[in-house]
Order: sequence, then structure tokens, then C-alpha cells
Amino acid sequence: MNLSRRSFLKGAALGTVGVGAASVGLLEGCSPQTMKVDAGPGEANGSESYPVQEVGSMEAPTESFEGDVVVLGCGPGGIACATRLAEEGARVLVIEKTSAIGGTGMVASGNCYISLNSEYQLSRGLEADVPAFYKEWLEAVHYHCDHEVLSAYLRNCGRVVDWLIGYGFEFDMKETPSTNGLSGSAYRISQPPKDGGNREETYGKMMDAVSAAGGELHSNCTGTELIVNEQGAVVGLRAKRGADTVDFMGKAVVIASGGYGANEDLIKQYAKVPLLGRDPVLNNGEGAQMAWAAGAAKPWNLGILCVDTLYPIDANYVSYPGGVQALGNVMQDPAKARMHVNQIGRRFHSEDAFCWVPTYGGANGVSYNEPWLFVVADQAAVDGLKESDRTVDDAYLTSMEDAGVLFKGDSPEELAEAVGWDPRTFAEEFEAYGKLCEAGEDPVFFKGAKYLVPYGPGPYYAVRMAPTPFGTCGDLSVTSKMEVRGIEPGAIVEGLYAVGTETVGTMHNDYYWALGQTVGWAHTSGVLAAEEIAASVL
Repeated sequence: MNLSRRSFLKGAALGTVGVGAASVGLLEGCSPQTMKVDAGPGEANGSESYPVQEVGSMEAPTESFEGDVVVLGCGPGGIACATRLAEEGARVLVIEKTSAIGGTGMVASGNCYISLNSEYQLSRGLEADVPAFYKEWLEAVHYHCDHEVLSAYLRNCGRVVDWLIGYGFEFDMKETPSTNGLSGSAYRISQPPKDGGNREETYGKMMDAVSAAGGELHSNCTGTELIVNEQGAVVGLRAKRGADTVDFMGKAVVIASGGYGANEDLIKQYAKVPLLGRDPVLNNGEGAQMAWAAGAAKPWNLGILCVDTLYPIDANYVSYPGGVQALGNVMQDPAKARMHVNQIGRRFHSEDAFCWVPTYGGANGVSYNEPWLFVVADQAAVDGLKESDRTVDDAYLTSMEDAGVLFKGDSPEELAEAVGWDPRTFAEEFEAYGKLCEAGEDPVFFKGAKYLVPYGPGPYYAVRMAPTPFGTCGDLSVTSKMEVRGIEPGAIVEGLYAVGTETVGTMHNDYYWALGQTVGWAHTSGVLAAEEIAASVL
């Protein structure tokens, strides 16, 4: 590797001066209490479908494998954790429910990956003000997050970037789009393009390192139950592979299974609005439910969604990317000039603030408890779309109407009838918006005058759109060492760690703030978990 283990570990201590040993994630401090699993199977936190098994009291499996550490999930967090453990000489058993590696890391855009003071950036004269970034983050989430976990992430994400580069990850300095707040190349870089092959190649090399250390990848295995010893410590997990029951035993288990963005039942139960993840890759929440059954705490912000830009959807939340999506693409000025209305046909926010960054976009829509909104366009906008996009023709528009995505009316009243709004309510709203445009001032939502553009002649259109999430990100709460927190204050579930999307909500309020940090968190949390396990368990 290009980065030696000594220099890599040395980087962990950077930025800790003045923080205090008790708040440094990689330094020893007060050890949390151990969470013993005294409740019966499935009773600890309401996950009866994923009962905890105790060594010596369960039915024999079809097969059994033993290693040093078991990692559930082969996405960015699981791969980073397994690879870092392998560097420490651990034999890691990686359990993956699909036949591929990489998880959502293969489909995430990664255009704004947070990297603070990596050698990659410092060598280009780009030095980040980490304390300033930390303070702005806290202000953005109203200080309602785990400050120590956040600090551990921001202090270590840069060195993890350098570590990934050592395996061949091809980051670049492009930042598209530019982001709010402390943006720019000193803070954010871009991952390799998701369709360029570099991610596949690099993750493959990392898994080769796991194999070289004696580890194994077990594909097409779905975790079902955690296994504990007589003292209640997690020492393995049980999985299903076809009709076979397979046990994987070790000294610790790491949950890296990516949340429950594809689990409609859990989304309906915990999320504010039932928006299924756009790129969930079979993320059905097994890891979180297994952990809950073993005594893991359900975080206060359980149900937080990692929301993204607007996508056209039908009434069943099926998305239809492309085409009429451009009518609500608020990265473009014309789209910011259009009305956004809620389910009863009334404006509810300033459309020019509903930008691509989730802080102002998806979070606003989700927090408003609106499962979708409607973007209103006139005939001129649709004609312009036809000219710029050859896939948009009359047949396409008709198909969108038939799907319940696009609605059309010759007048505001007829459009309201097509959508299902009260015609009078929407007609009054439409007329009032026209007067705002004439006056060049929005006294309620303070929309910028440049975006107060009056509508032209009909017909008029409404596109049903939603801030489609990448997935969930608040399933488990962890310490700065990536130990899974237990139900009681200060408690942990001994032997259980969690990384990646399962835990990124620890750094957030009840909405996802910082664009571009989910995959970065997965890599960094995976490394931090591995280093803690290597230091205290192996």
C-alpha cells in the first residue's frame, strides 16, 4: 500500500489537541456499560422476527464458519471495515445477501464527498478549517446530534480518503453541484464516477486483501439472528442461504447492512412519509432489527431519510426519472420560477429555496409531512421541454398522464379537477401568485423577485413529484468507537458494532443535512470500527 500502517494510525491523532481525551473517539476514555441480553428472544426491543440465539441452546445449522470478526454487509462500510481488519491480521467473514459487492456505494453519485485535510487536498494547497466546519454542522442540525461522533468523523475522514487512494480509489477535485455552507474543494471532493469501473476495481482489490488475510466472502446469505454467549455478548450471527441455515462465529459482529430503505412496512412504521429509497439495493433492515432484538437502542430520530432531488412519481411512489422531471429541476432557474403546491393545491414554501441540496429540498418536503408536491407549468414550459429533450413527445406526455404522474387542464380550474384539488381553491392560489409576479414581491415566503415569473397561456400542467430518498440513515445509535448503544443510558451491546448508513443519523437531527457525506461516513466509520475491534477485542 502507498500508506504505511504507522503513518495511517498516526493520522488518527491529528486534530485532537485541545479536544480532551474523553472526547477523542480513538483514545481511551470512560468505558460504556455493557448491555446484557437478559430478555427473551426478540423481547429486548420489539423485533420478534429476528430472535436472539444463545450458544448451546439453538438448533444445529446446516453449516458453520468461524473467524475473528463477522461483518454483515459488503457495501462501502462493510468493505472498509473488513479491509482495515485484514490489515491488522484478522480473519474476517463478510456476509452479503446479494451476489455482488459494493452495495449502494455502486449507485451513489458521490459528487460531494466530504474530505477534510487529506494529503490529497493538502498537497494541492487546500487546507480545511475543521473546527469551523464542525461548528457550522452543529448549527445546521441545531446541536441535536452526537457531537463526539461528529468530531470523530470530521477528524478522520481525510486520512481515510488517503487510505482509499492507496487501494486505487480515483477521487478528483470536481464538485458538482456546488453546495451550501462551507463548500469548495478544500472540503469536498468527488468519488470516481459510478459507471466508470474504478469503484468495482477498487472494492475488488480491497476484498482481495480480506481474502489474503484468510477472510471469506459469503454471498447470497441473508442475516436472520444474532448469536450471543452466556454473558450476553454478541459472538456471531445466523443466516439463510437458500434452504440452508448457516452460522458465522467470531469475537465481534459488525452491522453494515445499509438500513431499511427498501422495506415498505418499516418505512410506513417509522418514516414521516412513506417514501421508499430510490437506490436501496435490497436494504430491508435485517441488520437493524437483529440489533434491536439484541438490546440495541432505537435512536430518537429513527425514520430519518437521506432525501435527494425531486423525482416524478405516481400515487404508489413509483418514480419516473427523466422527461417531465426537468419541469421541477430546481438547479435550473426556469424551474425555480414555477409554483410548488401541496395536496390541496396551495403553495407552502419558497420554490427558489427548494434546491438540490437536501437541507433545503427534500428535508423541507419531508418535514412538512407531504408525501409529494406538485410542480405547475404552462404550455410554453412543456413546449420548451419538447425542444430540449427528444424523448418528450405527445405520446410520452400521454403515458405520464395515464400513469398518474402528469395532469393537464386548459384552465387552472380544469387542472384542479384533473388533479383532484378544489377548483376554486387552486384558481384563487393561481391568481394570487400572478399578482405576486406583477408586484415582484412575495411577502409570505420571500421568493426572490427574479423567480417571480408570471405564467403564460394554458393548457396548464401539474407534475406529481417527491424528494426521493437514497434510503434511511437513522437505524442504530453508536459511540465514537462504533459500538452499538444499548437501551439504558451509557450501555452498549457488547460485541456488536455498526457502520455506514445504519448509523449516519447519529450525526444528524431529524433530517439529513450535509450532502456528500453518506459514503464518506460509511468508509470512515468502517475504519474506526475496525481499529477499535483490533485494539480492544482481537
